[in-house]
Amino acid sequence: MQRAILRREHETDQGTLGVLSGPGLSPTWIMEPPWRGNRRNRSCIPAGLYEVVPHLSPRHRRCLLVTQVPGRSHILFHAGNLGGDVERGWHTHTQGCLLPGLRRGRMAAGGRRQAAVLASRTALRRLMDWAAGRPFELEIVAPTGARKNVTPAGAREEIAPAGAQILSRR
Repeated sequence: MQRAILRREHETDQGTLGVLSGPGLSPTWIMEPPWRGNRRNRSCIPAGLYEVVPHLSPRHRRCLLVTQVPGRSHILFHAGNLGGDVERGWHTHTQGCLLPGLRRGRMAAGGRRQAAVLASRTALRRLMDWAAGRPFELEIVAPTGARKNVTPAGAREEIAPAGAQILSRR
């Protein structure tokens, strides 16, 4: 079974950014909500090892389902840009799910700029192609105090134009 590793690198109230990589998988930015004690619909999931399977969601259509998450269900990889803590005034497109992006950057949301992943639909398609309809293992690694933010080779940060489309909230 293939394995992908998500190295979480940076967490704020605007979300948790990490880099997903694996054999034959182009490094992909991942946006998640910040850690909120594994709270349903508000937190990223705990670091650990999970199985990911292809899934057909009524809302997100073709996506990937992260299974065996303690105390949680229906955790998906789906398209979206923002992963902020709504209880602290930030916008989100996730209720605990993982949002892939080709680039990281910022988007205008609620009158201010917010950390985001960009080109999410394309990144999701690439991740789905990599999985090729087969389950894979997902290892999530929490950041350590000594780690710095890591930029995948060839990746760049950019600012989304003011008129950029922001996907609807989930």
